[in-house]
Amino acid sequence: MLACCWPGAEKIAVIQAITFDLWDTLIRETSESARRVKEARIRNLYVFLQSQEYPGTLDQVERAHDKVGERLQEVWARHEDAGAEEQVRFFLEALDDGWEMPQDRMALANLEWAYVSAVLQALPLLNHGAIELLSGLTGQYRLGLICNTGRVPGTMLKIILRRLGILEHFDVLTFSDVVGIRKPDPKIFHLTLEPLGISPDHALHVGDTVSTDIHGARGVGMWAVHLGSSEVSLPKDGRVRAMEALGELPQILEEVQG
Repeated sequence: MLACCWPGAEKIAVIQAITFDLWDTLIRETSESARRVKEARIRNLYVFLQSQEYPGTLDQVERAHDKVGERLQEVWARHEDAGAEEQVRFFLEALDDGWEMPQDRMALANLEWAYVSAVLQALPLLNHGAIELLSGLTGQYRLGLICNTGRVPGTMLKIILRRLGILEHFDVLTFSDVVGIRKPDPKIFHLTLEPLGISPDHALHVGDTVSTDIHGARGVGMWAVHLGSSEVSLPKDGRVRAMEALGELPQILEEVQG
């Protein structure tokens, strides 16, 4: 293990584990892919509902889809999350024509698949340097992923990570829709560190969002590295560093060794 001394820190720390945010840290969605995924999700839902003799229109399905987003914002504001099954329930409740889909388990499962599988129509992209970075860190550190999932559940993200070639690098995967908790809630960080067998003061978190990644990690005593613009205001804390590209992390780790 590497003995790391961060500028401004009060003590020597040994970093034994590194956890990563996912969206906009390791992978990213373009405006075009986001549009395609939304259109595919709405289309998938409408086609399936038609097979269930749904009498409404595509526009009604789209409005219900957007209302799910409003419900999710309310849930996320509490640092909680809703899984795919619950999001589909939100969707059915939002259909505004009084129609009720038969509560058949297979039909509900197929509707859920229509909802979650849309992301496969336009996969997110790897951020530049992600594969090289993870390959270099594997074997030196225990690696974890802490992801606020949004509309794409952890089950689908595992498929995406496998297709993108980075799933194998992680020792622990924590998805908010699975545990029902979102960053910056401290529980989601502890739920990741416990199976890694690493205490917070020996772990470092990398993410692009100050409010969830940086404040969340520091709130449990982890070290933190912000990925993004150098103009972002960060906590005045010796255990917080910044970088503008993933490729800078090895240099940061090298610097803090001495």
